[in-house]
Amino acid sequence: MHPEKNVKKRVAFVETPSTIADVMVSLISDSKKEDKGISILDTGCGNGIFLESLQTMNYTNLEGIEIDSKLYELSLKKIVNVKLYNEDFLDWKNDLEYDVIIGNPPYAHYNSLPAEIQPKVKNIVKGRESDIYYAFIIKSIDLLKEGGELIYIVPYGFFYNTYAKIVREKIITNGYFEILIDLDEVRLFEGENPETIIFKFVKKKEKKENSMKVLRILNKNLPVHEIPKYAQDSIENQRKNDVFDYFEKPMYANAEEIWTTFPEIKIENYVLLKDVAWVGVGPVSGFDEAFRLNENEECKFSDTENNLIIRTIKAVNCVGYWTEDLTNYILLDRAIKSEKELVESFPNIAQKIMKFKEKMKSRYLPGKMLWFQWQALRNMKEYKEFAGRYKIFIPTLDRSKTNRFSMSDEFLYASGDVLAIIPLDIDPHFLVGYLNSNFFRDYYFSAGARRGHRIAYTQKIMSNIRIPVFPKRTIAEISQIVKDLIRTRNLTLRAKIDEIIMKNLP
Repeated sequence: MHPEKNVKKRVAFVETPSTIADVMVSLISDSKKEDKGISILDTGCGNGIFLESLQTMNYTNLEGIEIDSKLYELSLKKIVNVKLYNEDFLDWKNDLEYDVIIGNPPYAHYNSLPAEIQPKVKNIVKGRESDIYYAFIIKSIDLLKEGGELIYIVPYGFFYNTYAKIVREKIITNGYFEILIDLDEVRLFEGENPETIIFKFVKKKEKKENSMKVLRILNKNLPVHEIPKYAQDSIENQRKNDVFDYFEKPMYANAEEIWTTFPEIKIENYVLLKDVAWVGVGPVSGFDEAFRLNENEECKFSDTENNLIIRTIKAVNCVGYWTEDLTNYILLDRAIKSEKELVESFPNIAQKIMKFKEKMKSRYLPGKMLWFQWQALRNMKEYKEFAGRYKIFIPTLDRSKTNRFSMSDEFLYASGDVLAIIPLDIDPHFLVGYLNSNFFRDYYFSAGARRGHRIAYTQKIMSNIRIPVFPKRTIAEISQIVKDLIRTRNLTLRAKIDEIIMKNLP
């Protein structure tokens, strides 16, 4: 191979384990397996893992595309009787349609892509806030025959990312998922650890009620070579086993919604949280180190300077039911008109933050904000308006095994890593009990809150959660137990709350 010919470079290539490729090949429908001459395309064949697996299963009409010249040359040497193209799939031209498209497309956000690849992705996905694998999914669906199957392993992010709506729309308007294998954060790829999902999509114009077979892995530390036998057992026998949960659920119908691989939990008689509480984020400094205070620093401040201190709840302060400790910040807003005013009127504060000046100037600051001001003073009006009310705080991303919604009746702000809920037309003690219950945790997962082994508590999802309409006596009973729990710090009472909720669900 001449050096000057090696001009096409790989984009985010990570080799797929052969065992995973075998699982994906096994998902090809039985009706298609009977015809070993069906047309199959691997859209980013790399060093030929999928093509080798397909040949082992006696499929013969195979094609593969690989943008990287070295990987293409390697595949040419390893694999015979396969049409290979040293092309970029995103602008590859072909008049054929395929019975099956299979593979592991590259994963890389638009901003991380080479300059020559970016416009190709934008042309397909219609935006810059996307991942290259979005474009692979969309183009692959266009290349399928009616009844054709797309079998990909990709990050789970297109299920919930706002900018992946175009992908979800493409899927629901062109067919349906037949099988989903949610592998969570199992370590499949060397050096990479995305939360991945294997999906089998069937292209069908005729719309009908379809149920998806869903497998959710139960142990993310499972060795990769253990996955195939348990996945195949779960699919073939339609059952749960030691490695996978198994269930069926209706195909997704709305591209605007977050999709989830958790079982659907329906609540028919309910109120939305946004109708009985205020839900919102807190102010963001944009440079935590400069504004965060310790006790020694506060002692040096004048009374005037202490008026600029706000008390906040950070994720670390949320322990569940109650908050522990506080985190104090200097809040500098637009009332201070110049650096000169800062230095003259607030000398101790100026001394603290001046050493960060150069770094803080490089922050993104909207409008004509000055370098020492906070990046976003979100919802300050609401926090002041509801100062005297109970507030419930929850980390926006949480790995805890149990929910840790934490309540306080003090005048506190949520920090940038915490979401605040202020009960207005609902008993706050009942609400914190419900939100910390096992039932709500399962329901919230079913609403699409999972991000790997973390739960995302976003303003949008939380605002629209459903709160069952319980009898008044049930609300009062839960409220009293929560008061006792907080007073005594007796967390064993959580089980009693769970019992009451399950017994009295409408």
